[in-house]
Amino acid sequence: MIRHPNNSGLQMDQVTRLYVPAFFVQELKVWQGDDLILSMDGGISISEDPNIRFSYTPNGAKSLRVEATDTENHVFKGDWPVQAQM
Repeated sequence: MIRHPNNSGLQMDQVTRLYVPAFFVQELKVWQGDDLILSMDGGISISEDPNIRFSYTPNGAKSLRVEATDTENHVFKGDWPVQAQM
């Protein structure tokens, strides 16, 4: 889950009657250790606070790392431990 407003640029501000500028997650990458397992190019169709679900095969890495960049070049990063498989 990513907390982000994701404005498409098509919404009109009812007070000013101007369009709200586009502002959305433009790129998302997920690594398992050093292996890139998911890469996504975003666009205006991604919902507010997007929830991206995916499956992967564990490779023995100790963590998953995520990096997202939005249209204003804000970078969001996170690192989460992976539980060992039995």
